[in-house]
Amino acid sequence: MYLAKFFHRPPGDDDRELLLIPGNEPIVIGIYMDEKREIQRDDFLREEFSNLQTAITAFRRHAAELVASGYVETTHTKYTLRNLLPDPQPKPNWQKGLDDLMLAALSAPLEAQEKLLEALGDTQAADQPLYLWLAAHHGYADDRNNDDVIALAECGRDTLAAHRAAKTAHYAWSIYEPELTARIFEVLSWAQLRADNPAAALEAIEEACKASTSQDRGVLRATILCDDFPERQEEAFDAAYKCHAYGGYEEIIEMPAYADYVARRKRISTSDKAWRWHTKNPASEDDLRKVEEALGTRLPKDYREFLAKRGESELQVRLPKDSAELCFYRPAELATQRENLFDFIARDEKDEADAYFREAYGVAASDLLPIAEPAHYSRCLVINLGQGERFGWCFQWDHDGAWELEHAAPSFDAALKALTDGIAKRDATVLKFLGVYLD
Repeated sequence: MYLAKFFHRPPGDDDRELLLIPGNEPIVIGIYMDEKREIQRDDFLREEFSNLQTAITAFRRHAAELVASGYVETTHTKYTLRNLLPDPQPKPNWQKGLDDLMLAALSAPLEAQEKLLEALGDTQAADQPLYLWLAAHHGYADDRNNDDVIALAECGRDTLAAHRAAKTAHYAWSIYEPELTARIFEVLSWAQLRADNPAAALEAIEEACKASTSQDRGVLRATILCDDFPERQEEAFDAAYKCHAYGGYEEIIEMPAYADYVARRKRISTSDKAWRWHTKNPASEDDLRKVEEALGTRLPKDYREFLAKRGESELQVRLPKDSAELCFYRPAELATQRENLFDFIARDEKDEADAYFREAYGVAASDLLPIAEPAHYSRCLVINLGQGERFGWCFQWDHDGAWELEHAAPSFDAALKALTDGIAKRDATVLKFLGVYLD
């Protein structure tokens, strides 16, 4: 998580950014807005701290010093921004108040957080998903009425989803939206556990992990599975086997059944196919009709049949030393995924991107639909929805080579077979795409 404040002082040739990076060793960085300069200047500030409370105190102090020097804090939030011109606007007080609340949630006592929540309760801030998450988090930490905590978290979840569907803005400081989504679902999971509703808690933490995975969220999911869903215990063991070195899985790996699981994993032979299907959430005909309406075209027959059979699902790889998951999107996510991919590829060069992809690969970049991604990696399997002889072709795409497509397959079925055959043969190229790197 990155928390950034931006400061403007006319004529704008010395604008500044203050960046707080929380964590075990928090850092405050002061950055010049030097995008237009021929010679870039080094950061004007860099301080490392042993604890977050001290870092936040310094962050506030540096911000106050800039204001005292004639700077005005602006509405900008994107921490990678390097130019505030041409017309930076002052940040409204309710947004500054949400910033203060976020900092208090990271470092201040519950009583101080309560005062800030009350002060913002009658302002525009109270309708923001960020406020609703922080209010739910505070209520849970302060052991308030659990029904109220659940209601706040659900309101935050629904409000964020509504903004996303309507493509309207909300204020979340510089917190990445998937991370905010994950934190809302995380609080909801805690509260559902407190309400003795493990099914709802599991559903919430799985949504949190899909939005933005973390070690703590993975541990919580695995713990719920072990405690309340014995038929899915092996999923918890999969997570512990892969991630226990980073901490949190101690109780799980001490279970007698875990030792048996480890022994089975180590016995996996080279003749074992090493892949399996995990989840299975078949899409209804109504689901498929809606996604085709949203996409403006009919899906290729083989991929449509896959969604009707499996829907949102995982292709899991299990080797003696490695694990991986290829996560297939739910139908309702597809239109957004296509838009996000094209925006990333094309940015301000939409026509040029389409022309280049047609010349190089016989498809338009705007017709590429992401359908699955390896867990924890910014790459995906895409399918071409453009009409013509390459309708339904599949490719592999990686954000490190945004204008590149690899491993063309003439259909979804062919692409899936190439993947599963490659896993069974321990093909290094296929495994690398999935995030498994053989010695």
